[in-house]
Amino acid sequence: MRSTHKIRIFSSVKLAVLALTFSLAAISAQAQIPTPTVLYGFQNALTDATSPWGDLAQGRDGNLYGTGTASGTNHFGGVFRITPSGSETLLVSFPASWTNCQGLTLGTDGNFYGTCTQSGTLSKGLIYKVTPAGVLTDLHDFDCVLGDCFPYHAPPVLGADGNFYGSTGNPNFGGNSIYRITPAGVYKNLNTLSGVSNQPSPLTFGSDGNLYVTSTTGAGDVFRVTTAGALKVIYNFVGATGQNPNSGVIQGTDGKLYGTTANGAANGSGGIYKVSTGGAYTLLHTTDSFTSPANFNDLLQATDGNFYGAAQGGGTGNQGGLYELTSAGVFSSLLFTNQTVTGAFPSAPLMQHTNGTIFGTNSTGGSCSGCGGTFFSLNIGASPFISLVSPVPAGKEGSTIGILGQGFAAASVVKFGGVQATTVTLTGTTFLLATVPAGALTGNVTVITGATTLTSNKMFKVKPTLTSFTPPSGPVGTSVTITGTGLMQTSKVTFNGTIAAFTVNSDTQVTATVPAGATTGKIAVTTKGGTATSTTNFTVN
Repeated sequence: MRSTHKIRIFSSVKLAVLALTFSLAAISAQAQIPTPTVLYGFQNALTDATSPWGDLAQGRDGNLYGTGTASGTNHFGGVFRITPSGSETLLVSFPASWTNCQGLTLGTDGNFYGTCTQSGTLSKGLIYKVTPAGVLTDLHDFDCVLGDCFPYHAPPVLGADGNFYGSTGNPNFGGNSIYRITPAGVYKNLNTLSGVSNQPSPLTFGSDGNLYVTSTTGAGDVFRVTTAGALKVIYNFVGATGQNPNSGVIQGTDGKLYGTTANGAANGSGGIYKVSTGGAYTLLHTTDSFTSPANFNDLLQATDGNFYGAAQGGGTGNQGGLYELTSAGVFSSLLFTNQTVTGAFPSAPLMQHTNGTIFGTNSTGGSCSGCGGTFFSLNIGASPFISLVSPVPAGKEGSTIGILGQGFAAASVVKFGGVQATTVTLTGTTFLLATVPAGALTGNVTVITGATTLTSNKMFKVKPTLTSFTPPSGPVGTSVTITGTGLMQTSKVTFNGTIAAFTVNSDTQVTATVPAGATTGKIAVTTKGGTATSTTNFTVN
């Protein structure tokens, strides 16, 4: 069935003035759609990185960092730094043996991490680190011994443990796996995906701490991988509602996974979908590659609740563009079809800076002579916010959390669920470190500076701990004192799986009664931030 979503399209134009006139006319006739602004044209010169490709990462200094796949002193691209206003600097050129280096991820140490496809001592790919000052370090060279080589899609993603997780697999060369690497370069193959999955997508962490991935096996699938490497397929695509996923998935604020397909559905061009972590699938929009973007990158859900994306193809001239899918399911597209004005073929997902603005890159074109791509902004009218340096913001009391934002000062107050952190370390006006305080509650993190309050775009989960319990044994009806941290929001206590009545005494203590039917085993305490389980058994007499 053809999608009934209303599509609003901005046609190809020859001149920037005509493009602006047409956009304004469309906006006046319909609800306002954000219009991109080109801020910088990458120069096709040895002193610049051209053909920007892959994820942009916001650094601690508030600037954006990314990679170009061409030019630089060795003609193999390099790492660039660019301000939100569009002032760009080539930070470092890639060595001549490093090719197809695509995108960066910020680590908890303030450095950036990325991958290169056919690079390294064996030309099978590598993982590298680059400092904000431009110092490159080769952390790991792939060798294909375990089937893991040719990292193709994106940089690794940061885990809550401070390590990085990524996928390998090139449609031209093979080599499929899921891996983990520490910031120091200690590498582990988590799953070779043998006979299970081909060409895994970029990874995303779910709120449950697991990784979610798509692949091109058969008509395609969505699968879950634990950080220990256990894999489970949660959905197999069907042609009638979209097949052959051409992006990974992201997790929306509703807990569902959102992604795109390249083929199938009513027009044969795939569409945008959501799927629950349990496998319930819904087609949200059917793509028509002749009139709207196609060949998608990963989606972005911005702080206004809507989804935004960049597509490398589709539309007039098949040069791709930007699109929006509102939380109400209304689809809109803005096509980048004029290489001499806006640039074309956006080859990276969009990202939202903590100032509220969305940024992205086009891999070719631009208005300057010999331009090799552009950097642009998309103003959606969102307010500034803070971002926690972790894909799954969670930690125990006493852990240190990095916070990106703007306007920070020595007098800034940080609160976790309304509870003030007593230890805050400021680095300039755009980054600070805060220690999760005793008594912290699961909820949003806020930074208060004078009359300004910035709120995190994700909820922070305070993980509970269970350090001891007393007495160690007793019959049904025994009162057991459980000691730990982060217990104020306790919602359930169990004795070897049997639910018990309990009383929260403080953030560090809960009293529970051994329930009828309980058997010898572990005690578990569940809060809004997770579940903590005892290391020893409680013996039911």
